[in-house]
Amino acid sequence: MNVRIYILTILCYTLLWGCSDKDKLEPEIHIQPDYILPQGNASKADNDRIQALKDKYGSYFLYVVTQKDFSWSQSTGSGNSAIDSIVLGDPKYTGAMLDYIDDIWLKYLPESMKKGAALPYRVMMVDSIKRWRGAAGPPGQPYLVFNYKILGKGITIAGMNASLGTLSKAERLARKNELQKALWEYYVANGIVTIPAAFYTKSNYATTAAPLLPVTEANSVNNAAYRNRGFLPGSYFVNTVSGAVTVMEWYNGSYAWTQAKSNDLNSYLLHLIQRNDAEMAKYLQYPLIKEKFDLLVNHFKNGYGIDVRAIANDRY
Repeated sequence: MNVRIYILTILCYTLLWGCSDKDKLEPEIHIQPDYILPQGNASKADNDRIQALKDKYGSYFLYVVTQKDFSWSQSTGSGNSAIDSIVLGDPKYTGAMLDYIDDIWLKYLPESMKKGAALPYRVMMVDSIKRWRGAAGPPGQPYLVFNYKILGKGITIAGMNASLGTLSKAERLARKNELQKALWEYYVANGIVTIPAAFYTKSNYATTAAPLLPVTEANSVNNAAYRNRGFLPGSYFVNTVSGAVTVMEWYNGSYAWTQAKSNDLNSYLLHLIQRNDAEMAKYLQYPLIKEKFDLLVNHFKNGYGIDVRAIANDRY
C-alpha cells in the first residue's frame, strides 16, 4: 500500500512539473500580418476605405508597393516579371484610384465573388508599370508601358496619377475591356469560374473538320459556313487614325485549329464582356452562335451571379 501511495505521489509531481514547464516553454505566438494598415500618407477617408475592403473581403489594396511585392509569385512559368518595374503613385490619388478600380472591375462582381478567389490577395495600385526596351523602341520611348499585370495572387493596376481625372469615355472603355479580358482568362485558368462541358459539344473540333480557308468576311461563302458552325471572330483591330475596324478571325491556319477549343472559348469570352448588344446582333442571327452564347450568359449569371452582358453594355 505504501509503495502505491509513493508511486502516485511521484506521478502527481511529474504531471504538475510537466504542465508548469510546458507553460514556460510554449509562450503565445503572435503571427504578424503581411502588411500594416494604414500604409502611408493617403487621407484618413481613403485609408479607411482600404481598411474596410480588407475587413470585408480579405484583400489588401496597397499603394506602398515594393518591387518584391509586384513581382512575387508562388509559381510562374516565365521570368517576365523580373524585367518589369513600377513607379509608385502619389497617395493623394488613392481615392480616385479606388473609384477607378471599382468602375472598371469591382462593381461587376457580386459579393460572393469578391469574398472568394475572384479578388486576389494583393491589389496593388501604382502610377505606372514599365519595361525597358532601350533602342528597340521608338525614339524617345525607351519604355514599354502596361495598364495592368496579373501575377500569382496579385494584380497590379497602373494609372494612379492625375490622368484619372482626364480619361475620356473611350479611354476608360478601352482600359475596362483590356483588364476584363485578362481577368476572365485568369478566372478560367485558375478554376475561379468553370466552363460548362456542353459548350464544347456544340461545335466540331475534329482535326478532319477544319473549316475551309480563308474564313475572312471578304470570302462570304466560307465566312458564313464558319459562323454557321458556331465560330466568332478572335479579335478586332481598330485603326487609331481612321477609326476603321478590321475583324480578325482566330482560325487562320492549321496550327490555330489544333487549339480550336481554347480559341473558341476565348473568342466567346471576348464577345461576352466586350461587344454590346448592337455589336452582337449580326452574330446572334446564327443559331449555333446564339445557342453557345446564351449557354455561357446563363451559366455565369445563374452559377456565379455575374451579368456578363452588363459588363459589355456599359459604355460610360
